[in-house]
Amino acid sequence: MTSINNVVYVLDSSAIFLRKIPYNSVTVPEVVEEIIDENSKLYFQVMNVKVEDVGREYVSKVVKIAEQTGDIYKLSNTDIKVLAKAVELKDKGYNVHILTDDYSIQNVAKNMKITVEPVVQQGISKVFKWVKVCKGCGRKVEGDVCPICGSEVVLRRVRCEETRRSCSKSKKTERKRLNDRRNSG
Repeated sequence: MTSINNVVYVLDSSAIFLRKIPYNSVTVPEVVEEIIDENSKLYFQVMNVKVEDVGREYVSKVVKIAEQTGDIYKLSNTDIKVLAKAVELKDKGYNVHILTDDYSIQNVAKNMKITVEPVVQQGISKVFKWVKVCKGCGRKVEGDVCPICGSEVVLRRVRCEETRRSCSKSKKTERKRLNDRRNSG
């Protein structure tokens, strides 16, 4: 893959459907499978996008980060493969940009220090972490049903500091805020 300034664009399906494919683009076979209308298929073929599979080790890296951010519950297998392809190319020395409007892909990518370019939407401005919280008692839990009160569990977004900082730094801030709250009452 040759490119000016080593920039490679990794495509999610939204870039294809919205006819926003730049030159020097690559995607994964799972994205190609999502292209079902003839006009998009033709556009995709004309733009000469490379289709490459991705190694399992890169998929594992993405899954690990997505579990930490909580986005694992929102990402499809295709989304994970798109992110993994970007990680693989970055490890090979390319300057990678993911083209997507998917907020979960954007969130994980920013946590992995990968540049994201939204296709049509504005894109995320802050990085978030998703946690499972009981609808009834408000506790953070692991499963889909609260082991304490038996209520349904929902995903709740917890804002991380800024997009340049990782979610792990916000844990200290969250703990401090909770302690301050307890001590003020």
